[in-house]
Amino acid sequence: MNKMVKILRMLVIPPLLVAAAAALPAPALAEGFVNTRAGWIALSAEAKAAYVQGLNDSLNYFFVDDSLTEALAKRGRTRCLVEQRITAAVLSAQITAAYDEPQFNRFSPVAVYILKIGELCRPYINRERAEFGLGPQ
Repeated sequence: MNKMVKILRMLVIPPLLVAAAAALPAPALAEGFVNTRAGWIALSAEAKAAYVQGLNDSLNYFFVDDSLTEALAKRGRTRCLVEQRITAAVLSAQITAAYDEPQFNRFSPVAVYILKIGELCRPYINRERAEFGLGPQ
């Protein structure tokens, strides 16, 4: 019987410990990611520019399964940035400035980036759309 108890302890206790650890409260946001205004404001200027460069690269990269409207928006944003010679530092400054406006405070930097680049590049996006017979955005 003593041997049976040892075997049960070996089989039952480790999974219970794993389950208990999984049940512990976890932080609401992933460590190391910038998901809030406060997180953005805490970054250095260089970190903000690097963050925006990564956002831009990931959000404007063409994928084979993009819809036509997605691809045209990406193409318009990319042309806009190239033709206007907009840098990651300029885009990060726009996000920082947006956070001075209360209506942006509840949005993540990704959302602010999308809103701001949409405003900035809308004429370029609409030009791309018009070439395919689509109405303005």
